[in-house]
Amino acid sequence: MSLKIKSVLFFLLFILLTSISLVYIYNIKNKILIYEETYYFLKKNKTQKQILSELQAKNIAITYFNWKLASLLHNNTFIPKAGEYLIPENLSIFDLQRIFQKGKTITRSFTLIEGSTARDLEKKLIENPYLTGEFKNLKEGVYKPDTYFFKFGYSRKKLLMQMKKAQERFLETIWKERPNDFILKNKDQLLILGSIIQKESSNINDSKLVASVFINRLKNKMKLQSDVTLAYGFKVNGKKITKKMLKSENPYNTYKFYGLPPTPISYPGEDALNSLKNLKMTDYLFFVSDGDGRHRFSKTYNLHKKNIELWKNYLNKDK
Repeated sequence: MSLKIKSVLFFLLFILLTSISLVYIYNIKNKILIYEETYYFLKKNKTQKQILSELQAKNIAITYFNWKLASLLHNNTFIPKAGEYLIPENLSIFDLQRIFQKGKTITRSFTLIEGSTARDLEKKLIENPYLTGEFKNLKEGVYKPDTYFFKFGYSRKKLLMQMKKAQERFLETIWKERPNDFILKNKDQLLILGSIIQKESSNINDSKLVASVFINRLKNKMKLQSDVTLAYGFKVNGKKITKKMLKSENPYNTYKFYGLPPTPISYPGEDALNSLKNLKMTDYLFFVSDGDGRHRFSKTYNLHKKNIELWKNYLNKDK
């Protein structure tokens, strides 16, 4: 066979192999191998073979050769990042590896509900399987009710610090914009009263009036006489308060002791705290539930007693 013929055959073979390689690479980058959304948790220190084996167990058919070839096509060294992934449908091997390389993991959320207590928060943190690490001494009131976003394995301590800083920033804003001649002496008292308002009412309009009642009572050196503080002190539902409790030495008994209780009784939300910044000026000194989630307010004790009777009648109407 002549040299010329050999050269032509070699050239044709080169063209054939190059074409096959290009088609193969094109398929690696573009051929769809994942046809349905798939959850996958990639743990730390997994080898390429282990990752591939776990993907194959989820019916994602990828050969080791194709997986290794795809890994060579990335601009940077292919190093998959650990975490939770929700692999979308209609992906090629290359696309899947790019998701792992960029660490496009699932974002989880954690919500602290307004009016929750430290006991509620502790339980919720412990039961969340996506957070890690221990924590101690949850303080009442100091964490801001909101929704926070995190990745799998995020530290509970870090989340708490994030929530605490958010509450501190918001309190600082409220404190700077407080009314003139504000009777509360510092941000701690602001937080305590805000936590009481939060437990007394979740309605923004009522919250402003509840705030005015408590501020008026503090100004007039009257006891707050709040059921929610007493219920917190005895760790009972507000409907289970007894006459004996009303006479107790419990430090949260605002029927017996003047001023604010020693600590917040819940995590107050923005509406409750804003009710103290945008304080509604009234002459109200009393309020009682109307039975439908709102309250009746009054300036005198005689009218307050009538409102109490209306509330009792509401409770007895279905009996």
